[in-house]
Amino acid sequence: MAGSSDVDLPAWAPLAALAAFVSAALFFWLDPLGSGEKTPEPPRIEAAYYDATPVRPLKSGLMTEGTPCGQCHDSMTPPDEDPRKQGTFHKQIVLHHGMNVRCFNCHNREKRDFFIAYGGEPIPYSQVETLCAKCHGPHYRDWKNGAHGRRSGYWNTAMGERKTLVCIGCHDPHWPVFKPLHATPAPRALRTTAAATDER
Repeated sequence: MAGSSDVDLPAWAPLAALAAFVSAALFFWLDPLGSGEKTPEPPRIEAAYYDATPVRPLKSGLMTEGTPCGQCHDSMTPPDEDPRKQGTFHKQIVLHHGMNVRCFNCHNREKRDFFIAYGGEPIPYSQVETLCAKCHGPHYRDWKNGAHGRRSGYWNTAMGERKTLVCIGCHDPHWPVFKPLHATPAPRALRTTAAATDER
């Protein structure tokens, strides 16, 4: 009948259309011409970023030249004047800690192997960060929350140990300022260029 839109297709036509569709999909997915974006190489991270050793060697307690402070000072009391103007002992200690120029702002006068809190309570060497928090509250808060200081190990402690260096693992308590360390680059999510995040 003239004007009819009915067209008889050969029996193989649907199969040919399916084959053409699959071929086109494979062509674009495999990208044989190399026109799509390449997966970026993961960034190379310097070996120093994996070094978890302290910037300063940690001691087992309050000591100078390998001798515990109390060994000498339990039997004598140094003057409470500016130590930079005093005597011949401890010449290797350079006190350059801002406005803090008095030994006993930090060191316990009676118990020399301890630091001192504002109320006079002794602070053991194993809790030196408590001493630093007396004057450096914002840094202490940031250190407690992981935004300041050196960390290694696992954030998820169910997977392994987390190690946190105390203040004197990086800072010399008598001259705390030092050249800042560069933070480790953020990890990259697999097969993307975006930084990984644990925010949901």
